[in-house]
Amino acid sequence: MTNSLLRPEQVAKRLGMSVSWVYSNKHRIGYVQLGNAVRFEQCEVERYAGSCKRGPQNEERKWESQSDTEKAATNGSSRKRTTVSDINARLLATGRAKNRPENTQRHAKLQ
Repeated sequence: MTNSLLRPEQVAKRLGMSVSWVYSNKHRIGYVQLGNAVRFEQCEVERYAGSCKRGPQNEERKWESQSDTEKAATNGSSRKRTTVSDINARLLATGRAKNRPENTQRHAKLQ
């Protein structure tokens, strides 16, 4: 099985990005320098795309990264992220959220 070299234009098309983005991120993807020419190994492009992949998670947070999944598999060695529901539940438990309006604006526009 041969690992073919791809031109930056081909990598941009595969990843759905611009050619300038490919050049800017060539160190993250991994590349081969042949004289002045920059080429990318197909397997490295696929590996990079796989490392960017995100997957579904619980119903409150729709998506999570692979790194979040890996942390979850380490038996709680990383802290759980606090969600809006967590904060609302804590406020309700302390009785502090009773007088708060349901939907408040963070910034009021000045007229």
